[in-house]
Amino acid sequence: MEELTERIKDLINTCWNSYSAKVGGELLTVNKEASMQLQFAYLLKNSIDLAIYHKDESVTIELETGILVGDRMRECDIVIQIVKGNECVYLPLELKCYKYLAASGGKRGAVDIFFKDVYADLELLEAYAENENYIDGIQLTMTDFKNLPFPSKKTSKYFAYDISEGTEITNGIHLNTPIGGKDIDITLRGNYKFHWVNAGEFYFLKLENIR
Repeated sequence: MEELTERIKDLINTCWNSYSAKVGGELLTVNKEASMQLQFAYLLKNSIDLAIYHKDESVTIELETGILVGDRMRECDIVIQIVKGNECVYLPLELKCYKYLAASGGKRGAVDIFFKDVYADLELLEAYAENENYIDGIQLTMTDFKNLPFPSKKTSKYFAYDISEGTEITNGIHLNTPIGGKDIDITLRGNYKFHWVNAGEFYFLKLENIR
């Protein structure tokens, strides 16, 4: 199972690199998070057979899957079911997209909420991994707003949730800086390194717990 899981993770990385290049090269159009999910899931689904080598292996991709976290059901953007013989594991993916301009043509704003939401995704992925048969997930983020990965300054309070290039989290972090007038309480236990990749007018980030 471990070998198959690594093959799937390698394929996710390949698909993410391809997706990033295609979006940056204007072969794929992404208007918001929903289209990001569909475009990436389509690319992944049509590539998944490349990682299946044996008759007792199968992989299934589901969108908007409910996962129990505490006493609440949370919807995970993409869940990959990986089967090897009688073994089965689930690999969750959470995606985030921030476009500088909203569909109306005006500036989107709410940068602080977006920063916080990336960390909330990581907290969810760690919580998913506490469930039976779930493994460490992957967070994928994209934006066309260069100031998010490469800010000219970091004076705003939302940089408590820093997602800029080079940010590192070691042995977890606890964050409770209020955002949007709401109390926040996010705790991470893992290790993460933020490295953005530029393609065309877009910037792409892949995060997973570094064991």
